[in-house]
Amino acid sequence: MEDNREMFDKLVKGLRDIYGDMLVSVLLYGSFARGTNTRESDIDIAILVDGRETEEMRNQMVELAVDMDLEYDQVFSVLNIDYKNFLEWADILPFYKNVREEGVVLWAA
Repeated sequence: MEDNREMFDKLVKGLRDIYGDMLVSVLLYGSFARGTNTRESDIDIAILVDGRETEEMRNQMVELAVDMDLEYDQVFSVLNIDYKNFLEWADILPFYKNVREEGVVLWAA
């Protein structure tokens, strides 16, 4: 993961610029988090956001992901998760449990 620190730092900076104080945490999950990624693996990112995402924020986030895709020749799959829902359902929903258990914190408020 340290090999990708610059890439992740750039992604986090872009997400912080878009979401500001609403951004609670940025988590890497999936094969990159487990260290089992291959050249064809996508980069799974969960962003925990406290508040309602606007259409403008969503568009900016998609644009950031596409820019990162092109710059690093990787596919970034960025998923916005409502922070309060995540806290409520993290022990129940398998996907949330997986993100919580295997996720690597790239940034947290």
